Amino acid sequence: MRTLFLSSNGLNERTAKLFWECIGKEPQHTKVIFVPSAAVVNDSAREGIIVCLERLQSMEIAINNILIYDLALLLSDGYKRTYSDYVEDIPVQIRVMSAEELSRYDFIVFCGGDASVLLSEINRTGFSKPLKQAIENGLVYLGVSAGSMIAAGNFSDGLGYLSNPLIPHAEEDDHCREISENEPIKLADGQVVLIRGDHVDLIC
Repeated sequence: MRTLFLSSNGLNERTAKLFWECIGKEPQHTKVIFVPSAAVVNDSAREGIIVCLERLQSMEIAINNILIYDLALLLSDGYKRTYSDYVEDIPVQIRVMSAEELSRYDFIVFCGGDASVLLSEINRTGFSKPLKQAIENGLVYLGVSAGSMIAAGNFSDGLGYLSNPLIPHAEEDDHCREISENEPIKLADGQVVLIRGDHVDLIC
């Protein structure tokens, strides 16, 4: 069953408890894929990578269990290799991972930054196909800001898990409720849109 946590700035105490219930493992035994690709546009954005990694470690996840997976290092989908075609064993950090490889991890986190850059990299590399397969196979998705927007209805070529556009870091937040409309969701810091199967809730 698909499980996605879409947040503005990560998890709070309540949503973290729910998150770990969905993971079903102790944090120190959890394996994570960390995608920083939305935050590589400038140094101000890159600081967000530092914050995201610090938050993962503060959740008691061992740094050795975090795979940093920057889509900018991957070749474009359909590109035919020339001078590197003799290399057969390409490390996962610099190639598109298969759905089976992704499913060996417990969750994948997409940090904040420029959502259009992140989505462009996902579509350029063809990463959306194995990612969606892995999510259906049980890989939990955690979005932070831009990482949440690409899973929602903000872009016509996004991942499409939610038809509603998300407005992260909203000063006027929506009331916590079950979501059924296509109206934009004002997502305040500390709130999470939780998608489990076909059920969608806004949780404070």
